[in-house]
Amino acid sequence: MESSYLRKWYLPGLLLIGDAAHVMSPVGGVGINYAIQDAVVAANVLSEALRNGRVMEADLARVQRQRYWPTRFIQRFQAFIQERVIRTALDPNASFAPPALFRLPLLRRLPARIVGFGLRKVHVE
Repeated sequence: MESSYLRKWYLPGLLLIGDAAHVMSPVGGVGINYAIQDAVVAANVLSEALRNGRVMEADLARVQRQRYWPTRFIQRFQAFIQERVIRTALDPNASFAPPALFRLPLLRRLPARIVGFGLRKVHVE
């Protein structure tokens, strides 16, 4: 299970989002959520420029700036879960107990909150 990302998601006249810009590990099943979040941010950032027919490269860069760190954060979190939880759970020679983080009632909702990390605005104007 691998994840990867492009260093630059855009060229003049082209913006890559979702798996085209950053492949997510299947851990947590967040890939589609992040693709939708990318699309929402792109719509919010680019809508006025598209209406005016003048999308600049700086507009495309702004989309990447808003989505880059949330995406890298969740990819790192996925790698952590993959190494610390899934690898151990799949090892037939190891005893397995979920990490304490996931056994505490207060923290059980934490993974769902992490998925939405970095999304500022959810509606398209």
